[in-house]
Amino acid sequence: MAAEGHGASERGAFGALVARLMERRVGGLEGEAGRAISTAHAFLILCLAVTLAYDIFYLSYSGQSMPALVMFHNLWIVLYMGAIVLARLGHQLLAALAALMIPTAQTLVSTHYVGWESGIHLFLLTAAPLVYVILTERQRAWRVIWMGVSLTAFLVCQLGMPASRAVYELPRFVLNAMFSIAALVTATLLFTFAALAHFRAEHARKLAAQSAQRAEYLANTDALTGLATRRPVLTQLEELATPGGQSYCVAIADLDRFKELNDEHGHSCGDAVLAEVGVRLRAELRVTDSVGRWGGEEFIFVLPDATLEHAGLTMDRIRAAVGDREIACAGHVHSVTVSVGVTEGEHVGTAHYAIKRADDALYRSKQEGRNRVTAVRRQPSEDAPMPRAADRRRVRGAGA
Repeated sequence: MAAEGHGASERGAFGALVARLMERRVGGLEGEAGRAISTAHAFLILCLAVTLAYDIFYLSYSGQSMPALVMFHNLWIVLYMGAIVLARLGHQLLAALAALMIPTAQTLVSTHYVGWESGIHLFLLTAAPLVYVILTERQRAWRVIWMGVSLTAFLVCQLGMPASRAVYELPRFVLNAMFSIAALVTATLLFTFAALAHFRAEHARKLAAQSAQRAEYLANTDALTGLATRRPVLTQLEELATPGGQSYCVAIADLDRFKELNDEHGHSCGDAVLAEVGVRLRAELRVTDSVGRWGGEEFIFVLPDATLEHAGLTMDRIRAAVGDREIACAGHVHSVTVSVGVTEGEHVGTAHYAIKRADDALYRSKQEGRNRVTAVRRQPSEDAPMPRAADRRRVRGAGA
């Protein structure tokens, strides 16, 4: 497994290197089209370099003169330069088709002149992976067409054209050398395109994973306060409430007279207060503790491995952190206090009873003058009903 992971890492690193070399921004295009045109641009430059090398070889070969082949290669050079200009101007489809058509025509003509034993027609095998990196998904019809064209051209070269006895007869050792070079370049291109495709697939997978993580984070995080939403808090509570779990406490806190603040100063000021309160709540908790926005101006706390006495002290420290310092908003300041109810949790498979007791304790804090913490100990024989929405909101209408 370690060796497999190391190999995947090496392929990914090579693919990343290939991508950096072949996907430099060309033509001002973004996304899939930008990657496709950048790859086509790099491939056209490579084809131009290979064509120049063949042209120099045909010009300098002393065995015989090959004027027709040199003339055609000069034509390919001009066409490649024009295709590179198209790519740089942002004409993605035209550049991609040029990167397919010119090498195909070049291969057919060259094989006709020197024979298929030169191996030049092996370059046609690169079309299969090439079409997937220089043509976009919207151009998949062109992919099918050019895979068919390239396969047909390869069969024409292999079966319909002469071997060594072509227009220009080259010695066996020259043909063998040309075949070896063509095979090596073809294999390198195939591996390069495979590495590039692998890198793109890995990159797309990572982007999808990051998007999923981002979506999960947004679903589990309150955008205003930066605290958790109900779902992750309830999930943690259900885990703690399983039989045999560790001890824990639950607390519910509610900002006092928050409705009056909203009515007098507007919701934008209320939002600023909630955001600052969220910062203060997080600062007073242990790493293992958690706090979430339970709804409106109400917050819920989960304190694992805590006794009721310890939880009460923690919540009183939070109460002081909220109320001891005023909160500024739009040129004025507000003294904000918080009432808290805290209780022990049980291990009966659900945390609803603990939530109900904490809510009842919060209600007592409101009745007894607000800005205080009320702790309620769990009774062993207690069989509390499931909390109802009406119970959860009974204090709101009274201007809690």
